[in-house]
Amino acid sequence: MAVDTLTLIANPGSASRKYALYRGDDEVARLSFELKEGRIVCSGWFGEKHLPVPIDLYNLTDVAGHVMPILKEHNLLNDNEATAFIGLRVVAPSSYFLKDCLLEDGTVDKLRELRARAPLHIDATLQEYEAWHALLPDARIVGVSDSAFHATKPDYAWNYGVRLQDADRFEIKRFGYHGISVESVVHTLRAAGKLPPRVIVAHLGSGASITAVQGGKSMDNTMGYSPLEGLIMSTRVGSIDPTASNVLQSNLQLSDEQMEDYLNSHSGLLGLSEISSAVNELLTHESNGHHGAHLALETYIFAIRKAIGSMAAAMGGVDMLIFTGAVGERSPQTRERIIERLHFLDFFLDEDTNKHCVDPGDLTLISHIGHSKPMAVVPANEAREMLRRVQALIG
Repeated sequence: MAVDTLTLIANPGSASRKYALYRGDDEVARLSFELKEGRIVCSGWFGEKHLPVPIDLYNLTDVAGHVMPILKEHNLLNDNEATAFIGLRVVAPSSYFLKDCLLEDGTVDKLRELRARAPLHIDATLQEYEAWHALLPDARIVGVSDSAFHATKPDYAWNYGVRLQDADRFEIKRFGYHGISVESVVHTLRAAGKLPPRVIVAHLGSGASITAVQGGKSMDNTMGYSPLEGLIMSTRVGSIDPTASNVLQSNLQLSDEQMEDYLNSHSGLLGLSEISSAVNELLTHESNGHHGAHLALETYIFAIRKAIGSMAAAMGGVDMLIFTGAVGERSPQTRERIIERLHFLDFFLDEDTNKHCVDPGDLTLISHIGHSKPMAVVPANEAREMLRRVQALIG
């Protein structure tokens, strides 16, 4: 890849759209569009400056068309410069998308076929693909698999308790997700010389998962066939007994599509609290005595602690605990409440360091030196990881 090649990274999430522009290996800019209280809030990093970006949008599907004009407005993109590659995050339950691939007619058709299996994420990916294919028709679009990092899981970590011939025929496997985020954490730890044999990575954001990393490779992830499984999340139910799901669907008289929407968009912290899906807002409501907020947070934290314990058991122990993702990086209170019941794993918090660790720019240790195994907050750098993967595929 030429030194001055322009690559745009597009990372659509369930409640955000994030972009980064690279000239060769150098990051030129970042843009983040987040849905908050019914409207889009945009912020950008331009060279050395973090700035709010005034924008009047209410739907994430409208975001892509504003990216290039914003970059040009800040003199970061010339009219005669062409973006050669686009790296687009793909979250899809399928062995087909267990690796990175060029998004062309055949692969996009395959993604459309899988839409019903993970609509929250596949819809976002297809929206971004169609927008960028129209905006930059000459750019080659690379689908960066969010599951690829988990391809190293041992055989027994892939299975549900269903007949193997049915599981193989219909690809009912525990693919796992948040792989791009976790792999970026592993690279950060390795570069800092701080990658021990057994690491647990807690990715806590709108979506949330816990990953066991052994020898730098994924051993297990709490998400399974789709990103709906595992922990309680902002609006996602997490793991639920299928019989309970059937009873809900029957009594609420919901279609299959409506039930999918119920479990993905009206459950989790939002469903339990009935007021908000955002951890920081729930913490405020809890401090004001709101029972629903307290119940939602306690249930969420309980699920995270259990998952950390299970991942430690899966690896026969744990040497380091990492927090990443928007909540993991920005919420000292959440980290404190998770860790207060993890002393049996020899994790003890440095309360002062943790309190002042809010959205750090680099790896930050929050463990009590001399009394604890290492714990750290590591900013997820999914854009850099996706760039590396685009370059590896293109060559």
